[in-house]
Amino acid sequence: MTNAAPNTDYKGELIELDAVEQALAGLREKYGTVPNVQTKDGYELCKKGIRELTSYRTSTDKLRKEITQPHRDFIERVNSYGKDLIEKLREIEQPLKDAKKSEDERAEREKQERIAKLRERINVEIWSFLDTAVGLDSNGLADLHDAAVAIDVDGYFDVTAEAEDAKAEVLKRISEQHGQTLERERLAAEQAQVEADRKRLREEEEKRAADQRELEELRREKAEREAAEKRKAQPEPAPEPEPEPEPEPMPAAAEHKPLNTSRLSAAADSYTKATVPAPKTETVTISRGEYDLLLADQAKLRALEAMGVDNWSGYSAAMDQLAA
Repeated sequence: MTNAAPNTDYKGELIELDAVEQALAGLREKYGTVPNVQTKDGYELCKKGIRELTSYRTSTDKLRKEITQPHRDFIERVNSYGKDLIEKLREIEQPLKDAKKSEDERAEREKQERIAKLRERINVEIWSFLDTAVGLDSNGLADLHDAAVAIDVDGYFDVTAEAEDAKAEVLKRISEQHGQTLERERLAAEQAQVEADRKRLREEEEKRAADQRELEELRREKAEREAAEKRKAQPEPAPEPEPEPEPEPMPAAAEHKPLNTSRLSAAADSYTKATVPAPKTETVTISRGEYDLLLADQAKLRALEAMGVDNWSGYSAAMDQLAA
């Protein structure tokens, strides 16, 4: 089988087809307009045109096949020959492609293994900062943030972008946690101060109550001494007055509120009017210690009034007992 193209003069082959083309103009002139087939002449002309045009068409198609036959045989030989050569080339090419594919797959496996190790490094060297941050106070978080800023991401090669993103996210979360921890510590410090103030006020109230009890005891003792002195001064013994009942200790204030001293002042005025007689020229002689104690009690009472002791839950009961 030869692979050479047929030696054909194409111009010679097309001469007969050119003759058909030359005849085509005359045929179009003769039969280009459909005649009136309802007339005898028109009908006959139509039949004649069909026969002549059919003859030209079938002969032209036959001529086309005869002219192209050698070329079609050549094309078939070329296709067959080319397929044979392609198959032989594929037999040489395929082992090379298989070898390359195997190497590419091996290289890809190594790359994925390398990337997996680098990502594990990211977990250990970067993301682990978040685990360390758990439970730290604000100072510890500030130090941890400084350490995270110093993370070096240059050695992560294929996953450098992932390492940079992880570092940025870690810094963001630590900063947020630092702010939240600072706020919690501030609130805790304020709460501790409130508790300290409450404890101090309770201690002051307990001390005031103790001082009040001591003052009442001194008043009772003074009243007993004065009664005893009066009995001695009288010509006839008078029945000994019953001692005033000792007032119950005042309970601690239930809560601390801005204090209103109006009630305390009113109660003090009522007490003064109820217990103090109209001014007289008489005098009472007491010791210097008792006098200083009364002055101290007076200053303490005024301080309590200024701080609104009338808001204390037991204030009304104490005033009622004092006025009894």
